[in-house]
Amino acid sequence: MPEWMLTIAGETAQFTFQRQSDMTIPHQTSAEGQDWPKALTLISRNDTAIVIIDNRACNEAPYTAQVLTQRGQTPILLTGCCTAAE
Repeated sequence: MPEWMLTIAGETAQFTFQRQSDMTIPHQTSAEGQDWPKALTLISRNDTAIVIIDNRACNEAPYTAQVLTQRGQTPILLTGCCTAAE
């Protein structure tokens, strides 16, 4: 299982997978007519990603997260559990 971490704070995010990227979140939306899942677009100078957060429990965490990104021409899908910061 690949090691990765995503921290979201307001309109910025820090994404770590093979390297660390400080990213902005120019767009976020929810599924049409629903509160969940939520999709966020993440952009930095060197990376882009889309994260989809759903309110389904994951192990001990209240949410699941899926991150779609790429390294070079290789698409990457990362999945994991997430919690909301206090």
